[in-house]
Amino acid sequence: MKKIKINDTTIRDAFQNIDPYHIDTTSLDPLLRYYDNLNFDSMEVWGGASFEKILESNLRTSPWDMLCHIKSKIPSTPLQALMNAKSLVNFEIYSKNIIEKFIKQCIKNGVDIFRMYDPLNNLDNLNFAILKVVENGGKCQGTIIYDNSKNTDFYIEEANKLAQFGCSSICIKDIESTLLPKKTAELFKILKQKINIPLFLSAYNLRGLQVLNYYQACTSGCDGIDLSFMPSSYTDFTPSYFPFFLGLKNTNISHSLDYLKVLQLYENTKKHIYPHLKKDLFSLNFILSSTNKNLLPKWLLSSLNRQLHEIGEADKLDLIIEEIFKIKNEVGSPSLATPVGQIIASQAILNTIISDYRWEIVSDEMKKLLQGYYGKLPQKPDRELIDKLSDSIGYKENGASFETEDIYEQCKNELAGLSSREEDILSYCLFPEKTRKFLEQKKGKKDEASGASLVSTDTSGITQKVETGSSNYKLQDLDIKKIKEISNLVESSNIDEIKLELDGIKISINKSRYKPEKYEQSKSIKLPDEETYDKGIVEIKSPIVGTFYSAPAPDSPPFVNVGEKVNKGDTICIIEAMKLMNKVTSEYDGEIKEIVVKNEEAVEFNQTIMLLKL
Repeated sequence: MKKIKINDTTIRDAFQNIDPYHIDTTSLDPLLRYYDNLNFDSMEVWGGASFEKILESNLRTSPWDMLCHIKSKIPSTPLQALMNAKSLVNFEIYSKNIIEKFIKQCIKNGVDIFRMYDPLNNLDNLNFAILKVVENGGKCQGTIIYDNSKNTDFYIEEANKLAQFGCSSICIKDIESTLLPKKTAELFKILKQKINIPLFLSAYNLRGLQVLNYYQACTSGCDGIDLSFMPSSYTDFTPSYFPFFLGLKNTNISHSLDYLKVLQLYENTKKHIYPHLKKDLFSLNFILSSTNKNLLPKWLLSSLNRQLHEIGEADKLDLIIEEIFKIKNEVGSPSLATPVGQIIASQAILNTIISDYRWEIVSDEMKKLLQGYYGKLPQKPDRELIDKLSDSIGYKENGASFETEDIYEQCKNELAGLSSREEDILSYCLFPEKTRKFLEQKKGKKDEASGASLVSTDTSGITQKVETGSSNYKLQDLDIKKIKEISNLVESSNIDEIKLELDGIKISINKSRYKPEKYEQSKSIKLPDEETYDKGIVEIKSPIVGTFYSAPAPDSPPFVNVGEKVNKGDTICIIEAMKLMNKVTSEYDGEIKEIVVKNEEAVEFNQTIMLLKL
């Protein structure tokens, strides 16, 4: 009887879809314990956005150390990482030196299998990374992003090339949920006849077709599939594990998993992970009402929805999705895999919300995409578009040759004094601000033995400072109910601050300096205390974490300058987050008194970026 190989993606899904402050070993370790000796062919625990999420989390450990931790808990199962061959786990393209060092450290810290892809299916972009994986003793699963415009000959040719490069298996990854069951059966039947290494299918469930596609693939020659206890729609429906297993009953196909252990693992996933999942229930209604429309990858759909809510443009979601697919067709029909998906989504926001007309402003990343920086596009872009943008871009039909700067030594020097570990230096190469913040916090923890101070803010805006003179204190020992009652008392009274000792721990509770009713008026403007407000000065604060841009494009004039008058509704800057451009507008008429941050400077949520004189 044929047994299907199962690659579980639950852990990576959890990292990517839980708010960072909910991630800790208290909830993760009990889950990991149930994975060992469960006979998974592999577990995809790392890569994609999970690397960045771990840096931001409450784990207080680096992504590398977290990888080691997972490996120590699940020594019997090969660990897998999803990785872009040239941009690794980020959006930029990196030098061969950094790619090689990154792969070596991945293997050293526990990765056994690399699921390597290129968003444009340019296989030449994968060759170097695959070679380094094999040279360092790892296995590589060559990945082809599914494109419903391609015939089966395309997939046979691509799969053979990947096998020649040294891949030990092939994965067809359907990130846009365009694969249909009949096509799935035809594709894997032919691939099995032509390809001599194991074949995998990774399909999302946005259209509810995942189990059907998996069944057709497995009965037509597919050797392995991805399953997760958190299906891509994240609803209360049963995870696809169980309908898939049920569908195999009374067939000549099975699997190697212990059903009772899988059931136990599912119950523990519900207990430790489900309560913290971001509830993107909006997507269920959107998907069920859009059965005949193209769909975005789940991560991109969620990111768009979240950011549009943050800038008060939630009603524009359908418009932007329509614009994304319009742009995709115009620029040569690339897949929406990372980072191309972010680039196109960012341009869609520019075209629909920020610009006065389509393509008035072209992002730097879009220019690079059309110039061939990321590789040759699957199809020729629209000729009218290329002619229209000819002054600002140089389109290269066959891609272009770009020299990628090796920033490793520069990053190593910048990190001197904080860490000399190669893993940390590589993290800094990819995410400099977040890595530095993590290492500074880690270094600061060493001084906590003689005293500790934790500051938090609850949803009412009350600031609570907890101090203790002993490193043996435990926050869980506090009576949280009492703290909340006191916080509510301070907020509803004329008291600005109260200090007390509770359960042997000194606590200081301060009233929020912002007026809640004022804050609700806009996510772009937060008002300071009443005294400052009376003087006619309003602080404009960043509504999200991101990068501040003072102008719509590098060669364009800034939105505003110091001393200029602005009207309510005027755009004053852009905050870029995850390659999506978020317009920040003024809620008041006034004069720009000061621009506090510099162009392209990283900003935190609620950080002051400008002062407006009313």
